[in-house]
Amino acid sequence: MTDMVKIGSKLALICAIAALVLGAVNMVTEPKIAEFKAAKLKEALEKVSPGGDIGDLAEAGEAVVVSYYPVVKDAKPNGYILNLKGSGYGGNLIILASYLPDGTLYGSVLMEDEETPGLGKEAEKDSYMQKYLGFAGTDIPKLKTQLSQEAADTISGATITFAGVGNALAAGSEFVLKKGGE
Repeated sequence: MTDMVKIGSKLALICAIAALVLGAVNMVTEPKIAEFKAAKLKEALEKVSPGGDIGDLAEAGEAVVVSYYPVVKDAKPNGYILNLKGSGYGGNLIILASYLPDGTLYGSVLMEDEETPGLGKEAEKDSYMQKYLGFAGTDIPKLKTQLSQEAADTISGATITFAGVGNALAAGSEFVLKKGGE
């Protein structure tokens, strides 16, 4: 019985020390991670912006369109930058996409994903996301059959990822069309 108490006490001490070390590491790394994420967001916002002043973040309250930034140029609406949440093969797809007031997709960046390396991870590349640009509403491709054969061949094996991104981008376009350039 005393051996069990000794072993239990040692394990409890080891767990307490490990928890303290993990807490200290978290205190040191958390601000750095927040800085990195803020810099990544700023860079992505500048990259996808259709030009103009990016307004304050507003909550959208929808399943796919999580939040948005209005973009104003010369005191007129010039579009929206949306935070979208899609569904891919490996889980959620977090997309930052900009739209012109008529719902046309202007730019997009895959911010976070859990897709398969070598297949779905290709969506992180600019060349992958460009396949959707210039389309609006229901015209945004959601199936590989909506692309040229050459473009479809480049996404071979990542059909679910392609559809997930396309569905999220189409929902974003519909959201912008509902906003009506306000």
